[in-house]
Amino acid sequence: MVAGESSSDRRRVIVTRSAERSAGLSDLLLAAGFEVVEIPVTTTIDASDGGDQFVAAVRRLREYDWVIATSPEGARRIVRCASELGVDVSSVRRAAVGTSTAAALGGADLVPDTQTGASLGAMFPVGVGRVLLAVAESASRDVENAVRSKGWTVDRVHSYRTASTSPHDIDPTVIDSCDAITFTAASSVEAWAATFGTRVPPMVVAMGPQTADALRRAGIESFLVASEQSLPGIVRALG
Repeated sequence: MVAGESSSDRRRVIVTRSAERSAGLSDLLLAAGFEVVEIPVTTTIDASDGGDQFVAAVRRLREYDWVIATSPEGARRIVRCASELGVDVSSVRRAAVGTSTAAALGGADLVPDTQTGASLGAMFPVGVGRVLLAVAESASRDVENAVRSKGWTVDRVHSYRTASTSPHDIDPTVIDSCDAITFTAASSVEAWAATFGTRVPPMVVAMGPQTADALRRAGIESFLVASEQSLPGIVRALG
């Protein structure tokens, strides 16, 4: 559960990212001098249809004018699926919500300065054509609605879904020994609240506004929102 060596003068930070996605944030925190306590409360799995619509859309990627990824996990799945199908992702213009997502996508032609879906939608160009929006099943409609309003035809497909791992084997007193906790998605907040309620360390950091809204809904009112919606942004917010 704990990554790194324990030290009384190192601040302990809980990472709630899914087990398969926690390494990036954990590594950054360790490099910054934090002690990491990994309590993954979610995991990512294929969409409810087994990913059939997503695979079919990626197979037709060349028919699109743009592909949009709103999370690093979604971007990784686009790249992996395209590679398996022998499709060149760079053959279409790419848009990403943030720098981490753009990196996972292998580069992007459009990344907003304020790394949120609303900002990406606001700066998306006016045009006519087809856009592939590959998102999690729980993703909001912010990007989709904004891009449609600019004149584009948007095909929304679900590249994955997030499921709770319900870590009931975790001793809740571990939470009390930590200085901070990080949440990178609304789904992680919801899964945490379902297991631990509002029991959190003194400092809570949310990656972005949707995660912040989820914290409020869960009854956790005291938190910081990272100024940059990325993993390095989370680390900087911890100070």
